[in-house]
Amino acid sequence: MLRDKVRTTTTLSINEIYPTIQGEGFLAGSPCLMVRFQGCNLRCPWCDQPTALVFKNPNTELSTLLEEIRSYPHKHIVLTGGEPLAQPNLHLLVYELVQEDYFVQIETNGTLWNENLKAVEDHIHITCSPKEVANWYVHPSVLRNAKELKFVVDESFSSHVLKRSEFLPFLEKGLVVLQPEGNKEKFLQKALKIQTDLLKEGYTLRVIPQLHKLIGLK
Repeated sequence: MLRDKVRTTTTLSINEIYPTIQGEGFLAGSPCLMVRFQGCNLRCPWCDQPTALVFKNPNTELSTLLEEIRSYPHKHIVLTGGEPLAQPNLHLLVYELVQEDYFVQIETNGTLWNENLKAVEDHIHITCSPKEVANWYVHPSVLRNAKELKFVVDESFSSHVLKRSEFLPFLEKGLVVLQPEGNKEKFLQKALKIQTDLLKEGYTLRVIPQLHKLIGLK
């Protein structure tokens, strides 16, 4: 199929698109364009994007989406959700963005993967946030390509999770972020204690609240 025909026949389920700063993880503070997809395969009790959970019919043609993205000056595109990897045509959007020299970041819960992304694995920044509701399962291909792991620290979270065999390499390389649930003080203190305890064991990790919420951005 010709490339222009693919653009006009491919549709994606979009929840919203808006400019902001990246408020979470290692890239916090970077100006970015959020492309939020509709539909998630998990139901976390503290999810802060409830309107993006339910799967709906695709509503935006790829060509239209690309046109809107190009209308912004931002070169850092965050594909988030919902769960972006639940979109079967996600790779087609990523191909186009990479070819146009955008910096593509995918925020994922890690449970799903799209084998068609293999062609651009070296050109995307995957932020994986493993979830307790999935028993901390992360697809092996996500683990292989993730640039950082981000864990939400809530009532039940424990440092034992970070020492699981599949996560330990990230901990050893300092590629783990702890994010206090809802920016709540008690979870911030809990995250700081975990950070201190693990520092005594020789591990360095970051505690980063949701920066965009702290400064009043969406």
